[in-house]
Amino acid sequence: MNTNKLLRHINAIRSLRLLAQGQALSRADIARELGLTRATIGYAIAELSDAGLVIENAEATSDGRKGRPGTGIQLNPHGAYFLGVDIGTKVLTTVLIDLNMSVVIRRVDNAGSDFRNPDQITTRILSAIQTVLQASGIAPDLVEGVGISVPGLVGHDGSVVNAPFLEWRHYPLRQILAKACPEGWSVMVCNDAFAFAGAERAILPPTESKNLFLLLLAEGIGGASLDGERVFTGAHGYAGEVGHTQITVNGRTEAFDILAGAKLFADFFVPNQTVADGVDLLLARQSEPAVSQVLDQWADAVATGLANIIHLFDPGRVILGGPIAALYPCRKIRVDHLLEGLLLYGFSLPDISVASFGADGAAIGAAATIREQMFALPELEGQSILRFT
Repeated sequence: MNTNKLLRHINAIRSLRLLAQGQALSRADIARELGLTRATIGYAIAELSDAGLVIENAEATSDGRKGRPGTGIQLNPHGAYFLGVDIGTKVLTTVLIDLNMSVVIRRVDNAGSDFRNPDQITTRILSAIQTVLQASGIAPDLVEGVGISVPGLVGHDGSVVNAPFLEWRHYPLRQILAKACPEGWSVMVCNDAFAFAGAERAILPPTESKNLFLLLLAEGIGGASLDGERVFTGAHGYAGEVGHTQITVNGRTEAFDILAGAKLFADFFVPNQTVADGVDLLLARQSEPAVSQVLDQWADAVATGLANIIHLFDPGRVILGGPIAALYPCRKIRVDHLLEGLLLYGFSLPDISVASFGADGAAIGAAATIREQMFALPELEGQSILRFT
């Protein structure tokens, strides 16, 4: 790629990044934000339009200045699609999202006893992908790839190093899927908490994703520390495994994910019930003494675990995700009160909220890891990953 073409391509991606949250901007808006001329932006928008990634909004946008309002440029939701699969011990959740992060189609398959067999699960993932694509009617060449969310340690090469709940170790998941998926697809495998962080990062303005901690509450518990566009992954990509930290609650010392994950509610869940359905049942029965008591125990464990997280990461904001996060609103007062008492003087209670994507956050986030590549600037020594180069 020659220098002029590379610069035009970089400007196209920079323009695309401004539109990432789905807003419509005029060419003048984009030129001002990027400090470029309107002519330069014209070339950039033409490249994006030819690739089908942006469209012109029929409704004009006003930039607040004198003169004719500019035509709004925005992402074309149908310009690209992304698949995401979340692997759990109960279900496989598969989603297809568009360029605007909207879920086009969702499929949930019971995992059964197959969850311990990675080869069987891989076969079922490929089957679910094919079924979802057929149901959507979307051509495979409009799909950029598939992201896989795994509850465990994932190596830089996309292999599952250790997934305790699945009982997998050293399984080359990405390598196997990449060979089986259509040519040109991007295939990524990531930890479920990192995937969840990717979903939230995709919809948050950069200013709102600084000093942010995302806590995934599902079958197990995981976390991700986000500072702007960067997730702290650690030396080996294993950072955020807060579920394996030891906490003591009411005289009982266990791992955080034992005292605040799905296992705490095992006596209240119906066999083979999904965690999300089990949580709905708990909320419906929360006035019952036994359910109220276990919810209080959960709240105490969450507060204790959050105290450790706040002392370690000092986040300005905490977002709770995963199916069990739906319990937080009914125990918010208890969690916040106990948490304030556990914090060292000088620390302040961060804003704590529940994620917008609900129980499907990890699956949507897995798809978002593929979408994120569309907005990545090319490496100077390599070729851009965008298909329109």
